[in-house]
Amino acid sequence: MAKAVDIGTSFIVGAQIKDGKEIFTAERDAFFSMEREDFAEEMLDDAGAKYLIRGNQIFVVGEDALKYCMITGKQEAYRRPMSQGVLNPGEEEAIPLIELLVEGIIGKPAFKGEVVAATIPAAPLDTNIDVTFHKIVLERFLKNLGYDVRILNEALAIIYAENPVVTEENGTTAPFSGVGISFGAGMTNLVVAWRAKKLFEISVARGGDWIDQSVSKVRNVPVGKVTHEKERNLDLGNVDPRNALQLGLEIYYEELIRHVLKEFNEHFKSTQTTFTNPMEVVIASGTSSVPGFIEKFKAVLEDEGSPIPIGSVRMGKDPLRTVAKGALVAAVSMEKKKQKAEGAAPKAEAPKPAAKPAPAAKPSEGPASVEANV
Repeated sequence: MAKAVDIGTSFIVGAQIKDGKEIFTAERDAFFSMEREDFAEEMLDDAGAKYLIRGNQIFVVGEDALKYCMITGKQEAYRRPMSQGVLNPGEEEAIPLIELLVEGIIGKPAFKGEVVAATIPAAPLDTNIDVTFHKIVLERFLKNLGYDVRILNEALAIIYAENPVVTEENGTTAPFSGVGISFGAGMTNLVVAWRAKKLFEISVARGGDWIDQSVSKVRNVPVGKVTHEKERNLDLGNVDPRNALQLGLEIYYEELIRHVLKEFNEHFKSTQTTFTNPMEVVIASGTSSVPGFIEKFKAVLEDEGSPIPIGSVRMGKDPLRTVAKGALVAAVSMEKKKQKAEGAAPKAEAPKPAAKPAPAAKPSEGPASVEANV
């Protein structure tokens, strides 16, 4: 066996294999704080809610946090343990709350030393956010649960899940080669990979939250109203110009994509990397899941250009689960390598990466499964 967990600013998604099938579990990455009163814990237990007690405060986590917020109308009590892709420095209880959520999703290891692959962002280019603290806290917590922990970039996980290929000059194909971009709530991450090896990674401290907050500010409406409009009604290819919220969302979506591509183009100049063959861009995560996103991305890409030749742009088959799926591919690969080295019988069955249409060119003689170096 092996497990994976994608810890996002808005949602946490776990992945594992049971009876030969990939099983995904998602939980809202949020909490609701309330006073500790008589019978409160008993009622929460009866409801099956997850919660944490600190002094005279009760912190309800996950989907139940949103329910309490909606019932009580206390928006100020509904918060997140994550901010801009990392642990929220403004929340004193962020660490125990995120630990409660993660353990509730993946549980304890099936055996001591079971591999778990956890995703993190790269350090952003456009702001001074340090991901080291976030990485080490997460790593130590999972180790204390009994896991053998492997950390990987969330955009690289997209490459593992979707298996983009590059056709080389001699007609062979290079698997797990391309550009992966994860448009999350707190950050956007980008990786360029060749044969499952990460060549370089970047991130920017903008994502879905930045879009919502920007529109909220210029239209003077609550962020929740903007988010609701985005999730329920937005189609980037069919925006009603009379709807100020939709217009604002379309404008800031375009600005986010443009900012990511500009940072990528600028960073690429500092590398010694050269590509001559077209690469595929694969996009995933929640912010990219609105209708019309790929078409908007292609339009901005044509306007901004790219330092590497781009062959095609596509969305991951299941954008909300793609990162967790790719992390599971990596975890299973690492579990098998570890057990082979230990001389043990394999306990993990690898999930299949996304199928690719058979190219007319001669196939590569490389491995059929990902060889994860994390």
